[in-house]
Amino acid sequence: MKSLQFSVPADANKSIRIQEDIMPNFYPYFHRHTETQIMWILKGHGTLAIEQNLFNFEAGDIFYLGANQSHVFRGNFDKDEKQKVHSISIFFDPYKKIAAFFDLPEFEELKNFISHSEVGFQVAPKLKTNIGENIAALQKTKGVEQIIDFIRILNHLMHNRHLHIPLSSEKKLPDHISDTDKRIIDAQNFIKKNFAQHKLTLDLIAKEACMTPQAFCRSFKKRTRITYIEYLNELRVQRACRLLTASSMYSISSVAFNSGFNSLTNFNRVFKSIMKYSPKEYLKHYKEATIQQ
Repeated sequence: MKSLQFSVPADANKSIRIQEDIMPNFYPYFHRHTETQIMWILKGHGTLAIEQNLFNFEAGDIFYLGANQSHVFRGNFDKDEKQKVHSISIFFDPYKKIAAFFDLPEFEELKNFISHSEVGFQVAPKLKTNIGENIAALQKTKGVEQIIDFIRILNHLMHNRHLHIPLSSEKKLPDHISDTDKRIIDAQNFIKKNFAQHKLTLDLIAKEACMTPQAFCRSFKKRTRITYIEYLNELRVQRACRLLTASSMYSISSVAFNSGFNSLTNFNRVFKSIMKYSPKEYLKHYKEATIQQ
């Protein structure tokens, strides 16, 4: 995936970085970084696009993002809603400064947990309050106490790993999933594989899920909290962003066509509604951000 390689500011005197952001919106570009990130959303809501997957998020949600996972958090604010984002992130590289901890025999299980969590996960809803409080407390500690508290957070996540929501579709589905949920997940995977096709219709997707179009729309929104057309447009715009930033060979119209849009006008409208920039503006800002890295 073509994404902006982001450099997390380093602190020579610390093994982990805690960053609090209070701003009008989220960082707007698909990006990746070598550090693992634990991100707690205190204020703001929208969509997380990560690799080829999409997840809705709201205040209180916590995400564990693996190293070099291409992602972007996009706010989805109502027209009259005041745009405000507040988040706290923990950045760490388990293979650099803090690696010595994980090489201890007592930390072998935790080291394996981190290794197996590179696909990322959303922290289980029942753990959000407790983990959020721990992250807030972590901000106030320093030195040895901060590292010990950080290890406790990782340990808590590890012991509840069976509850977390994977950010990768490659993960095995839990045994207790309902038949309807299984159909919607299968439909999502079908959309991911075929979203760039121009003839991808609601009837075709519903048929793939063995449901009527009306039942499919109801079930899809109930499970994902967005409509199937919003989901489809998010995937198409995500692909368009990759094509726009991948090479100067692509014109705006060819990007639109290769992302599944039949109309350049519709492409521009949908792209701006999701990214808050027109395709040309997005590319311009992306190039400026690249130069600044």
